[in-house]
Amino acid sequence: MNKIFIICGHGQYGTALQSTIELLLGKNKDLHYIDFLEDDNDVSLREKMFQTIEQNSNSQILFICDIMGGTPFKLAAEIANDNEDIEVVAGCNVMSIIEGSFKKDVLTLEDLAKFIVESSKKSTIKFEKVVEKVAEQDKVGDGI
Repeated sequence: MNKIFIICGHGQYGTALQSTIELLLGKNKDLHYIDFLEDDNDVSLREKMFQTIEQNSNSQILFICDIMGGTPFKLAAEIANDNEDIEVVAGCNVMSIIEGSFKKDVLTLEDLAKFIVESSKKSTIKFEKVVEKVAEQDKVGDGI
């Protein structure tokens, strides 16, 4: 069974990630993007979600939401709770979504969700600054 991603979040989260991902990978028919805009509410967002689900009725679905506990996450979780072909993750980064898109055909849906979460953890770092250490003898000089 084919797997698709539905990337959804507050504001233009979905289409902003679409721009980034398509710049890096090109267009991908298995990645779908939904924005939760200021004029939207629970009902209109749910309609957008179900429209994408219905257009991909023969696919397993991984919702990738911006933040845990937000409206997109809550609605995706409600939908997934009653459907074994839908999983939900939140807080993932671009790198993990890209890596997941390459793994989606070899992992089960549940393993794919776990993989994307782990990939996000592994690809999130803090840059450690490199400071040149001056040798003690260079600090003291020749002593003359």
